[in-house]
Amino acid sequence: MPPSSPAGPRTYDVSPSADPSILTPVAEHDDLRDIVRAIVAKSDDTWHRLMSEVQIGTLAVPEALGGAGFGLREVGVVLEETGGALLAEPVLTSAVVAVQALLTSADPANGLMDAVASGREIATVAWSSPTDVTAEPADSAWSLTGSVQHVLQAATADHLILPAATPTGTALFTVDLHHEAVSFQGRRVLDETRPLADVSLAGAEAALLVGPDDFAQAWSRVTTAAAIGVAAEHTGMAAHLLETTTAYLLERQQFGRAIASFQAIKHRLADLLVDLERARSASRYAAAVFDQDPGEAVLAARVAAAVCQDVAIRAAHESVQLHGGIGFTWEHPAHLYVRRALSDEGLFGGSRTHRAAVAELVGL
Repeated sequence: MPPSSPAGPRTYDVSPSADPSILTPVAEHDDLRDIVRAIVAKSDDTWHRLMSEVQIGTLAVPEALGGAGFGLREVGVVLEETGGALLAEPVLTSAVVAVQALLTSADPANGLMDAVASGREIATVAWSSPTDVTAEPADSAWSLTGSVQHVLQAATADHLILPAATPTGTALFTVDLHHEAVSFQGRRVLDETRPLADVSLAGAEAALLVGPDDFAQAWSRVTTAAAIGVAAEHTGMAAHLLETTTAYLLERQQFGRAIASFQAIKHRLADLLVDLERARSASRYAAAVFDQDPGEAVLAARVAAAVCQDVAIRAAHESVQLHGGIGFTWEHPAHLYVRRALSDEGLFGGSRTHRAAVAELVGL
């Protein structure tokens, strides 16, 4: 999970806080899942179709701001499918996390929100330390100087959202990545579906999104939404791996029998199914809590991040092993899920980090 806000530790009630009724699966979610799966599987213009037909950027935007008025529950349905397909498009980065960041602005009904939520322009978020970038007032705007590392899709994005240190405290800013004072250095990556770049700012012009007084609450919302989004992707990855691995084992023959008929294989698949159900429960519960009150979803998000990270890594490793020799080759996509899961661990934090945060949140 990205760095938390500097507001200090907060103790959370460990009792359930979401209305149980909103955790019940609904038919509309199944319909949404079918639509997204069809687009991801067949379209050559996936990003455009997801943004124009499904309008994923506006799903969690209030109706008063021109959005669909849903929440992260619906966004999670999309992310499970795009995560399961290892989609390279900036769905998580721009359509989910950046949109949530823009919603924290005192004036979210602006041109940038419309451009990003509609998919006409792409935004990304930098999980930088406030000491990495400094901001100084400059005429009617701000001037940002410093650098941030490992920024997702930075080289192809139009806008960067990042925290920076101002004379009166940390604030949240947006930077036009096409500005002449912005430069990039691409990174070698383990997961080629998620390109990274270091971004240098040499007095780049920036707009204030959230001031120091409201930064802690706003940044907590952004990082919590990111954790829930990644958890949904990991759930989708585990579901896809279980489905495709089971299908392979039902076809692969050994000693005149399908491999899936052997008791040892059945136990491994059963364990993966149990893991998958744990991941689904954790990620969907966190999304439901967020939709009710983002401020109360921090604990649930950390739990989901830890559980789903472990499940994704285990499912990826099991898939490679159960596919045998072919799972280790470039001809088969199984190893790509290992790359995504391990890359996400470096980007968003490993399960140990999340569990340590959970312990702190509940006062252990």
